[in-house]
Amino acid sequence: MIELSHIGKVYGGAARVEALKDISLSVKEGEIYGIIGQSGAGKSTLIRCINMLEAPTSGTVTVNGVELTKLKDKELREECKNIGMIFQHFNLLSSRTVYENVAFPLELQGYSKKEIKERILPILDIVKLSNRLDNYPSQLSGGQKQRVGIARALATNPKVLLCDEATSALDPQTTQSILDLLKDVNKKMGLTIVIITHEMQVVKDICDHVAVIEGGKIIEQGRVVDVFTNPKEQTTREFVGSVISHDLPDEVKAHMDLHDAWDEGTKPVVRLAFMGGSTKEPVIAGVIRRFGIEVTILFGGVDFIQEASFGHLIIALDGEKEQVRKALTYLEELQIRSEVIGYATI
Repeated sequence: MIELSHIGKVYGGAARVEALKDISLSVKEGEIYGIIGQSGAGKSTLIRCINMLEAPTSGTVTVNGVELTKLKDKELREECKNIGMIFQHFNLLSSRTVYENVAFPLELQGYSKKEIKERILPILDIVKLSNRLDNYPSQLSGGQKQRVGIARALATNPKVLLCDEATSALDPQTTQSILDLLKDVNKKMGLTIVIITHEMQVVKDICDHVAVIEGGKIIEQGRVVDVFTNPKEQTTREFVGSVISHDLPDEVKAHMDLHDAWDEGTKPVVRLAFMGGSTKEPVIAGVIRRFGIEVTILFGGVDFIQEASFGHLIIALDGEKEQVRKALTYLEELQIRSEVIGYATI
């Protein structure tokens, strides 16, 4: 549905700023794709390149089989009707009612009043604003304003919906209601959604795939489940750690001394991550029974990434060295991820 190939974006002349550097990514039809990064990473520039609000300096943008970077202005405007966008700060017209704000893009496209009404009323029902038709933005909460923004973006019946920090100005409860709405819209209307955010909780709750951007480059991308269970880059680990901790809490570290080498008197400390049905398997009991060693659980829990359960444990293994080695090999052979993160005196 969306193909970005070797996108670059450079601003300025003498004070040259390279905002995007050789970015390639693919978004499938009907999926929700998250792009996460800190402020200044280039994520807003990237999403504006998708609908050509920002023309890339290099590379190609293809949406729904049409290469937008090749089109002339009139052709581009026509194709961009298939791409809706919602913003962090709503961008509503204060002098217009809810109904009139949602109707605005259709008026610009020359729809009749009858056609506008037939298009808008079902959308306002989807976003749960049917009872707010005649209210002005000043009479709405932040969440309701964003729902108007979503309805306005949907009014032109787009195939793609772009969300630029759409929940960052909202409180957590309102954020969740907007995310639930986006998931509902995605299912009911078959929309492909791209979400720009700096909040990993948003990615965890709603996205199928995610790309992490830093310094204008994509440093990691993949299925959300894979990125959460096995983050490879430090920036990704920090984002994931803000939602699900993969590391030992400081209060646990305070009672142990972690080494890089398996010296005398130390025990391997192992991080385990497992998905779905394997979260219910008696892994620890199996290790103890098979190898006759002691297993100390230092930290862990079970979380949910959308509908998939995700377990994570940090354990220490103690016993005869050969048996402990066998236990480590056994853990590596299971359908879980295991990693020795150090050797500790506990």
